[in-house]
Amino acid sequence: MSPLWFILAFSTTIISALVNILDSHFMSRRMPGTRAYILICGIFILPAGGIMLISFPLPAGIGPGPIWAVIVSAILMSGASVLILQAMKNVDVARVAPLTATSPAFVAVLATVFLGEDLGLRQWLGIGAVVAGAAVISSRWDAAGGGGINRKALFMLLGVAVLAAAASVINKYGLEYMSFWTYAGIDFLVASILILAFCLRREVLSSIRTMANRRQAINLTVLNQVIATTATIMAFWTIQLGPVSLASTVFNAKPLLVFAASAAISRIAPGFMIVEKLSRRSTAIKAAGTAAVVGGLAAIFI
Repeated sequence: MSPLWFILAFSTTIISALVNILDSHFMSRRMPGTRAYILICGIFILPAGGIMLISFPLPAGIGPGPIWAVIVSAILMSGASVLILQAMKNVDVARVAPLTATSPAFVAVLATVFLGEDLGLRQWLGIGAVVAGAAVISSRWDAAGGGGINRKALFMLLGVAVLAAAASVINKYGLEYMSFWTYAGIDFLVASILILAFCLRREVLSSIRTMANRRQAINLTVLNQVIATTATIMAFWTIQLGPVSLASTVFNAKPLLVFAASAAISRIAPGFMIVEKLSRRSTAIKAAGTAAVVGGLAAIFI
């Protein structure tokens, strides 16, 4: 892979981690509900998608297959995003992110079967380490050191991982036929239409009008969506330049950053978002999971 691929992949991961932290803050501290937050985001990406598609139209002679690929991918990722935001209302983001990071395992299998991508033993071991580390980080540990698994959150977020994996493989197919700018434009348009169809309701608008510090909350949400849109475009570009299985693995090293950031935020600004209190033993276990993620990435790229 080229140096540009590495820069894009890791930059996308860092930006996405920031977006996750801000999403957690908005969902747990500012927004009256999931649909209200999604609606504000959808209103922003609608014109953004239109501008991209006008500036970078579909190539001449393209068939319906790639266009349907974008549409299906957008539907899958929209569903995944809703599940993630719903989870962030009540669950520490440091547990949400790792569970969704299991998607490289599903991507690797799907990409090998449907795209013919060939991964060596070391790369498979690296992907396995990333997934295992994510599972350790996501385990629920309380302040006394006791452990357990929230089954509802587990299965919901594993469902997110499967949806994201399928969308990533479909993205790789569609990006063979058009630029990442065009692909992103269609993706944003489809997502915004879905959002407006399901969230543009009188009660949702009423909840937005009556929420505290409305103008500030909306402005910050739009800023976060600008950052998220940038990350999405960069992700499409990364997938277009290299193997989707490896791109997905780098993207899903995000729990490493989210874990570190949430730990820092819990000390600096305890009320910023939901953060679980951990014992030293629990923190050490999560740190071991983080090390597995880093080691997995090293196995893939060194």
